[in-house]
Amino acid sequence: MNYPERFGFTLAEVLITLAIIGVLATLSIPALVQKANEQTYNTGAKAAMANLSQAVMMIRAKNEGVLHVGANDSYSFANDFCNVMTCTEMSNTMTIFGANGTNYKYYKGDYSGWPNTTGDTAPAAKLNNGQYVKFQDKADCSNNNVNACAAVGIDINGAKGPNMHGYDFFLFWVTLNNGVYSIIPRGVPAGDGTSCVAGSSDGLKSQGCAYVRIYD
Repeated sequence: MNYPERFGFTLAEVLITLAIIGVLATLSIPALVQKANEQTYNTGAKAAMANLSQAVMMIRAKNEGVLHVGANDSYSFANDFCNVMTCTEMSNTMTIFGANGTNYKYYKGDYSGWPNTTGDTAPAAKLNNGQYVKFQDKADCSNNNVNACAAVGIDINGAKGPNMHGYDFFLFWVTLNNGVYSIIPRGVPAGDGTSCVAGSSDGLKSQGCAYVRIYD
């Protein structure tokens, strides 16, 4: 009796195929995870800027056009912010960000030493979405080559790591140009003295990563 010829894979062939799949997965999955993380940080920076811009508009609407910036009055700015946004706690940077001297890392580098929360009494707040916000008003609105009136720092995931400029911590300016207040990210091409350079030991070269995340 003639039996029909059967086709199939040997055990060795199956094992070799699985090994190849395993190698490919080992090579590709970390890259996919990294790409997903990068997109998360990009989205977080854009959302932070949008929320700040919304807060500025709401503050001005509530205060008949007044925005308490450019007067060395960080707490008035912080109070106004929390009056229009959902702050679950407002205190100083040392209390909100942690009193243990938390240092934020350089972009893809070592610790930068700024912000260092030890003894930092600048106003800060926790938002209901878990973010931490730090406020720093300036004496006027003619600063940093962009007519900056104030600075705002946002940790988009609060107490969680990695606590790194350009990853979960971003810096923005409150600017005044031609009578219009705006939120712009640090690192703007106009030249605010900051940039975003991986692994640099210069803090100013990490403080400008917000622009890169949002626009590049």
